[in-house]
Amino acid sequence: MIPTRWNGAKVALLACGSFNPPTFMHLRMFERARDLLQQEYKCTVVEGIISPVGDRYGKSELISSSHRLRMCELAVRSSEWIRADGWECSQTSWTRTRVVLEHHRSVLQAKHGTDIQLILLCGEDFVDSFAVVLASGENLWKSEDLSHIFTQYGVVCLQRVGGDARKTLEGLAVPKEHVSNVIFVQDETFPNSLSSTRLRNAIRNGLSIRYCSVDEVVEYVKEFSLYK
Repeated sequence: MIPTRWNGAKVALLACGSFNPPTFMHLRMFERARDLLQQEYKCTVVEGIISPVGDRYGKSELISSSHRLRMCELAVRSSEWIRADGWECSQTSWTRTRVVLEHHRSVLQAKHGTDIQLILLCGEDFVDSFAVVLASGENLWKSEDLSHIFTQYGVVCLQRVGGDARKTLEGLAVPKEHVSNVIFVQDETFPNSLSSTRLRNAIRNGLSIRYCSVDEVVEYVKEFSLYK
């Protein structure tokens, strides 16, 4: 069920991730979430924000944040409501998503008023990361951070063909009433399993990624010989 505070609310959507590179699926995620919130819950979605993770995240195959941020800017250049933001990737250390949300909520409240609701937007692979255990034995995500994000912000997750993120949520050490603040949405208009990983693999194999992302991103990848 959707958090009652969302009903009729003024809302902004924040997507955190690698965007390595950004794809049409990332953009569809915003459009589908906006449709859901505005049509079914009478929200007013005023802004969408893409926030690429910083270079210190340490993920394999992660190219420079300067390239990823620029590709995100190119990907949303034609959008009237989605923008790319470089605050997270400009930090000198890896920044937890909870901290990124707190930063953007402060900025959005100054811009749109204190009544604005910020919601975390993601795909199923992001939700699956909630259960990742590091080599050290520590959890990638702190349970208290997940509970805070679920209750103070809420999550809209775009389902992926063949994904099973609901099962991931069931296994978390987080109260079930907190998990209920994660809302799943399907893209019936453009169902797909497109991912950045698939694009990187295609590039390495000399295959075209045309029409998997906006033309400006495809040309940028070619210009700088990325993911070779």
